[in-house]
Amino acid sequence: MIDALVKYSRRMITDNLAFGTTGNLSVRELNLLWITPSGVPFDDVTVDNVVGVEIDSGKLVHSHARPSSELPLHLALYRNRSDIVAVVHTHSEYATVFATLGEPIVPVHYQMALSAYEVKCAPYATYGTDKLAHNALQTLGTTDRAVLLENHGLVAVGSDLAAAYQSALDVEWMARLLYRARCIGKPRVLTPQEHLEIREQFSHYGQHPQK
Repeated sequence: MIDALVKYSRRMITDNLAFGTTGNLSVRELNLLWITPSGVPFDDVTVDNVVGVEIDSGKLVHSHARPSSELPLHLALYRNRSDIVAVVHTHSEYATVFATLGEPIVPVHYQMALSAYEVKCAPYATYGTDKLAHNALQTLGTTDRAVLLENHGLVAVGSDLAAAYQSALDVEWMARLLYRARCIGKPRVLTPQEHLEIREQFSHYGQHPQK
């Protein structure tokens, strides 16, 4: 778990999902979450400075550093969505463009189908606050895997760290595509029915070796 957190932290800068020390990641392990430390460059995140926190109590149980300032957001997501095992919070450029507009990222391509029909935008709240955590949770709902934070960034969740990270990549790619398409015209948006059909297609996609 912790090794995976360090691995994906190192990718945040090279994949253009963050810059400097912006953004944070966490992963659930039973009643613990492991979260990246506050103010530490992603290249400097190690097994030793990742912070362990009890999900129920919020008590630090393994810490040689302070946890990310967005700990309340991560705690709220784990406490209220049992399907969430990992959280990736980014300030990726194009997703954040739509967050500053307060606009959802709509499906102009099927790549985002596993994350949400559209990535909605949660109302603005100061970073690191319970209000931001509440707004994100309410807007994310019970099934979506990504949500924008107004004037802030993106939150992606998943059944493991790889899935959450891929959702963050997919949404950023879609945001960039949508931005560019709107620069030259009005892109066609996939319908909810088309979205459902794509999700069904995805259930058969890739390799499924017999066990």
